[in-house]
Amino acid sequence: MAIQHINDDILSRMNRRITESSIRILISKLRERIPDIALRTTVITGLPGEGEEEFEQLAEFVNETAFERLGCFAYSPQESTPAGKMTDRVDEEEALKRAEIIRADQFEVMQAFNLQCEGKILRVLVEGYDHYTDSYYGRSYMDAPEVDNMVFFTSPDAYEEGDFVEVEVFGVKDYDLLARALKSER
Repeated sequence: MAIQHINDDILSRMNRRITESSIRILISKLRERIPDIALRTTVITGLPGEGEEEFEQLAEFVNETAFERLGCFAYSPQESTPAGKMTDRVDEEEALKRAEIIRADQFEVMQAFNLQCEGKILRVLVEGYDHYTDSYYGRSYMDAPEVDNMVFFTSPDAYEEGDFVEVEVFGVKDYDLLARALKSER
């Protein structure tokens, strides 16, 4: 779910038809109704009109919500978009600094979540083999391709891209999970 921001004024300027309240209600319902849900979102810092107060609101929301997966990007003007024509832009350096603050806080949240995955069995979609680490890698249901962390796993069996494998997580390295294959579902 790409919320992009939480401040109502910023959301309105982005022509988003959601509000802080509706986002909070949706997240609450999802967490309540789906026990092992892993919520993933993206947010943007430095959008036109984002002052210190709006940024603080976003940072506090991200911290209290504790998304299991979160991508944070600094706003970059695109001429063909309505925001690209707005004049009240945040300085590029400030937008990057704000994004780094959110990423640093989010790293701790993801580390804590990943550590809770130790001992769990996950179904992983194989994406390839890494000769450097002598292990396969792929994604679980929690991970978006090309942007989220991966699951690296070892196995005496051979797998191909697109295979599904059940793995048991035994460790965490940076953003990634480390695991051993249990069985494949070819």
